[in-house]
Amino acid sequence: MATTTVLSNPALLIDSVDYSDQCTSAVLTLTKESLEATSFADTSRTYTAGLTNVEVTCTLMLAYGSAEVEENLEANVLGQNVDVVIYATSSTTAAADNPKYTITGAYCESISPISGALGELQTIDITLSGGSYTRAVA
Repeated sequence: MATTTVLSNPALLIDSVDYSDQCTSAVLTLTKESLEATSFADTSRTYTAGLTNVEVTCTLMLAYGSAEVEENLEANVLGQNVDVVIYATSSTTAAADNPKYTITGAYCESISPISGALGELQTIDITLSGGSYTRAVA
């Protein structure tokens, strides 16, 4: 029987900084480029897997000040290759029901350090692209 998991309290670390208490959304997308492998003998197109592309998109509550979200992202993440670790739950112990995804060398091209409107809670969306990933369950 299929089960459903409610993502209620994941853990997110970017460049070893724990953003779990400021993160409202995280998406990890893994893509395998499709390379055409059709030969003269084929009667339909065939494909094979090429390079893997990794992308992590996060929404963080924006906070200013020493060692806060905006300062950390601008000083340590923007324009850098960083490691990202995402767990399905708040536990930082990998297990079958709490896979650990480690992205090594993800690149952050841009941030929007001011993002919001009058009376709204400011958030910042960041995208980290590339790098290699591993999945651990133990």
